[in-house]
Amino acid sequence: MPRFIWLVMVVLAVLKLALLLRLNPGLEWNYDERRNGRIADNYLAGRGYVSLDPERQVLRPDSFHASFPVFVYVGWQKAGLPKHYFTLLVFALSVAAYCLGILYVQRTLSYFGVAPPVAWAGALGWAVTPSVVYYIGAYMWYENLTLPLLILVVYKLLRHLGGRPLRWPDALLLAGSVTLSCLLRGYLLAVYGLLFAVWLLLAVRQTRSQLAAAWRAALLTLALLGLAHAPILLKNHRLFGAWTLSNQAGFELLQGHNPVTRGRFMFDWDERTGPFDQFVRAHIPGLDSLNQYQESKARAALAQHWVRANPAAELWLWGRKTALFFAPENFIADAPRTGYHPVTAAVHLAFLAALLLTVSRYRGLRFRRADVLLLTPLLAVWLLSLVFFVGFRWRYFAEPALLLFPLIVWQRLRRRPGPAA
Repeated sequence: MPRFIWLVMVVLAVLKLALLLRLNPGLEWNYDERRNGRIADNYLAGRGYVSLDPERQVLRPDSFHASFPVFVYVGWQKAGLPKHYFTLLVFALSVAAYCLGILYVQRTLSYFGVAPPVAWAGALGWAVTPSVVYYIGAYMWYENLTLPLLILVVYKLLRHLGGRPLRWPDALLLAGSVTLSCLLRGYLLAVYGLLFAVWLLLAVRQTRSQLAAAWRAALLTLALLGLAHAPILLKNHRLFGAWTLSNQAGFELLQGHNPVTRGRFMFDWDERTGPFDQFVRAHIPGLDSLNQYQESKARAALAQHWVRANPAAELWLWGRKTALFFAPENFIADAPRTGYHPVTAAVHLAFLAALLLTVSRYRGLRFRRADVLLLTPLLAVWLLSLVFFVGFRWRYFAEPALLLFPLIVWQRLRRRPGPAA
């Protein structure tokens, strides 16, 4: 690792920490975690896993967002630690994960045969892309911890496909990284589920010992995921009588499939006077009498009914969501949309060009097995966008592939060797 890279990484780490502190001097939690924090407060006060419903003005059992952070906040407060200390801990871990992400972006590009100067340029390019350096990376979002772990996991899986033995320390690292990520961000269960399925399918062409190692790592990951999520399943079964990890899916499914959606997150989804809420109440009688789980199920059923009744509109939505997915917007916490960012636009255009050149087999380009694995998180997040809606916070997990693939294709066009197919 060149010495000047260490200096650049220190500068970037200081910049990231400075932005985190400058944009959040009060060390506040984001709005999702404030809700989870209130649930933890209510639990410690003896009220159970409940939160105040602002519309009904009553305390209701709540399992909308991920439950694992609630468990952490309960333990943190039982230990007598102030909440703002937890924010500082998240900031410190975010900076460390940021540096880890830079290193493993470079290693991934090197694995694909990208020359060292370009590989380091690509890694530093990832570090200063708009979403990483500011729109998500400069705020208290757990994506700052989980995205670098995804980059690490993809690299480890790529190296296994390239013939490196998958020993127990790496298997434990994979299982731990995936489990922690999914506990913090539940939708990553879908991303990692597809990623591991593709990996195991590609590993069929490995040696018998390599394939066995892949299955051991996958089963270890599945077992650890099951153990880690068991308390959440038990808690929600006691609250709602259903074995569920969260009640959020039904709410988000209806956001993505209704007559007024534009294919993106609806900031006015719960406004009583808004057209969406009126549509929901017209089709779900007695909405206010349902608990959160029942409401989620009712909303999911309404979304499925709307899709069956409006196939043409659903196809139009797929096209709109795909266009939005590749739009050069970035996530912002308190606004329906941001303006187009030129750097984001350049990255997306480069990716689409690289994809088109590879599909058309320009100058002998073709997809390799490693490419399929690299692009799988992007595919998973795009599919999630079709099923629900385009969320630029979960598109974050597709952005490494959006940046890396054009660099890999450009290197191939220069006729540099890549990894074995």
